[in-house]
Amino acid sequence: MSLNAEDIKAYLKAHPEFFEEHPDLVAALKIPTDTGTAISLVEFQLRKLRDQVSQLERENDHMIETARINSVLFEKTRSLVLALLDARDLEDLAVALDEKLGQGFDIPEVRLLLSDQFKVPSQITGIQPIAASDLSDGGSLAHALSDQNPWIGRLDKARRTALFGSAADGVESAAALGLVRGHTYGLLALGHPDPTHFQSNQDTLFLDHIGEALAMILPRLLKRAK
Repeated sequence: MSLNAEDIKAYLKAHPEFFEEHPDLVAALKIPTDTGTAISLVEFQLRKLRDQVSQLERENDHMIETARINSVLFEKTRSLVLALLDARDLEDLAVALDEKLGQGFDIPEVRLLLSDQFKVPSQITGIQPIAASDLSDGGSLAHALSDQNPWIGRLDKARRTALFGSAADGVESAAALGLVRGHTYGLLALGHPDPTHFQSNQDTLFLDHIGEALAMILPRLLKRAK
């Protein structure tokens, strides 16, 4: 009776203790490598173990680096939210956004676009009144408020201009955060000259937190601005 490769394979699967009972065969077995050189089964297993250890080390390093980055982002976000909560008026809010968001996160263009239905003062640097109709259905900024199609990443020129006006040419990637809480207050626009700084597939957890906090704080300050 002749045996083929499948018969041998089936036998070894059914008898996993085979090589324990015949250790001399383990040393005699040769396994081909990508280079064409045959190596012993023991060496092959050692190489696999080394590769697995290396992979685990890379994954561990990646997890540690991700945790470090998230820790830094958390502290910056916390500092920003505390500064926003401490703002007494819209001017204080604009300063907090510039110092804690613009400088703290290294974002050159930070624009707070607020609906003109709230009678926002036009002379505050960093805060720009926009027509309420621009935010309503069919308006030029309406889609920036949509969760289905967030404006983040490399935006076309029309969208960059709608958010940043004359500074649009210096913006290569951007993010627009809708400020909605009961009312539609406007948008927070963030622009960066690096085309990879904001990407359409990036995690927006911290950006969402900032937008939510700002939407909660705005009603109090807008009421004082009347």
